Amino acid sequence: MFYVIGSGPAAISAAVALTTRGLPVTILDAGRKLEPERQEILDRLGKLPPENWPAADLDALRGGDQTKRQGSIHVKLTYGSDYPYAGSSGSLLDSNEEPPFHYSEARGGLSNVWGASQLPSRAEDIADWPVSISDLEPHYRAVFDFMPTTAVQDGLADVLPTYTDRGQDLRPSRQADEFLSDLQTNRTALRRAGIHFGRSRMAVTAAGDAQRPACVHCGLCLYGCPYGLIYSTASTLRRLIDEKKVTYVGGHRVEKLETSANGVTIIARDLERQEIVRFQATRVFVGAGVLPTAALTLNSLGAFDQPVEMLDSQYFIYPFFRLRRTPGVSTEELHSLCQAFVEIDDPAISRHLVHLEIFSYSDFLQRALMATPLRYFLRFPWIAEQMFGRLLVVQGFLHSNDSGRLRITLRRNAEGQLRLHVEEQPSRHAWWASIRAGLKLVANIRLLGGAPVVPAMQFAEPGRSYHSGGTFPMRARPGKFETDILGQPTGLERVHLLDASVMPSIPATTITLTVMANAHRIATEVAKL
Repeated sequence: MFYVIGSGPAAISAAVALTTRGLPVTILDAGRKLEPERQEILDRLGKLPPENWPAADLDALRGGDQTKRQGSIHVKLTYGSDYPYAGSSGSLLDSNEEPPFHYSEARGGLSNVWGASQLPSRAEDIADWPVSISDLEPHYRAVFDFMPTTAVQDGLADVLPTYTDRGQDLRPSRQADEFLSDLQTNRTALRRAGIHFGRSRMAVTAAGDAQRPACVHCGLCLYGCPYGLIYSTASTLRRLIDEKKVTYVGGHRVEKLETSANGVTIIARDLERQEIVRFQATRVFVGAGVLPTAALTLNSLGAFDQPVEMLDSQYFIYPFFRLRRTPGVSTEELHSLCQAFVEIDDPAISRHLVHLEIFSYSDFLQRALMATPLRYFLRFPWIAEQMFGRLLVVQGFLHSNDSGRLRITLRRNAEGQLRLHVEEQPSRHAWWASIRAGLKLVANIRLLGGAPVVPAMQFAEPGRSYHSGGTFPMRARPGKFETDILGQPTGLERVHLLDASVMPSIPATTITLTVMANAHRIATEVAKL
């Protein structure tokens, strides 16, 4: 029996690969779900057209301010709930430490609350990996067999292929469409400047299916789609369970793995009974998320007080003002996910792509700004119309080689509990790379039809992007705290790590699609052994 730990993107990609080959799979998972009272609201909304949605239900969906403070970190909610995060089920981190980011014990993991952006990696940006883009290509395609996409063939495909012809059209907002039109007019000059662009590629069932209507452009995406059109691996898990392709065992947290010549003993905690239980596996595939995978692997190796390094793709945010105003943005029917991608390929900034995600107006953005001192100006309709008609938000990401890092150490606390100690290792270079990326846009204001306000940049510390990993990197000849090309850590035979933990470096382009493709590759290759 093959066991898969977790139900997020890496775990489910591996489960799909294994079951496609007819292999028996059991999924062990903590499996937290949306609170029943919120699920009831969601079920009601999903059966109604937008004009019939009750105002009270929409308020519950938006969840007040939509962010909830955990330590000093604001976390994005989904359907007004923080259930995707670890919450009351226990913490892996020292109680006196602020986490670099939150892990998930929900069905579907962080895919319940992700931004849904999809891009592959560029060959040059994973040149230090022991596997190549050609090794990943068939697995990018395989992932799109079960995950929806809005990818279209445009100029961006010359740099970052779509690997699918199944993309469904998701109409951009008028503001974003005008921005892309300006870029298209100047595409030749922008390409000479090393700036590539295209429509965003989102994991969204935009055209609907037998169970769901098509996207109605209600603008609620960042709160959670009432029709469930934004992809979560929980939906693929549900299909695998319904088709009896996997055995699902929820309510368990795996704490240790013991390997032998005959297989692997999985030591897990029943979260309801708080009892230790054991499972016997032929092989184990670990896709629990970077922090839980680090704790499990280090504990299984008996590696206490021995630090491992965590890589990160640091991110930054700029307000971007268009020279031309788009009227009526606050009343437009639109989707509020990322609208466009821009890639900067300029060795003066980085040897790797700098990835930019472009967001236009949304109710989510307006509410966020109304919680700042800008509310004193935005209460005047003319000012609000001028600002929101011109304002775009640019969220940028850097390659891990240009970013800060974190140091992770497994320790026992005074009560004998295992906890991770996390130390940030900031990078001044990352800050300067973000500034140079902004100045690059300013220098091309005429071609872009606008420019970012560079002094207003918000720069996140390592880990805040959730694009982290590399704690047990794949190597052609793995050493201590490294894995082979099948994600097998040195000292843990028959155990295969699947998630971003095995990435030797982290490209700036969106992380989830490559994590899924690599997990699918690992499981496919192991199935042949």
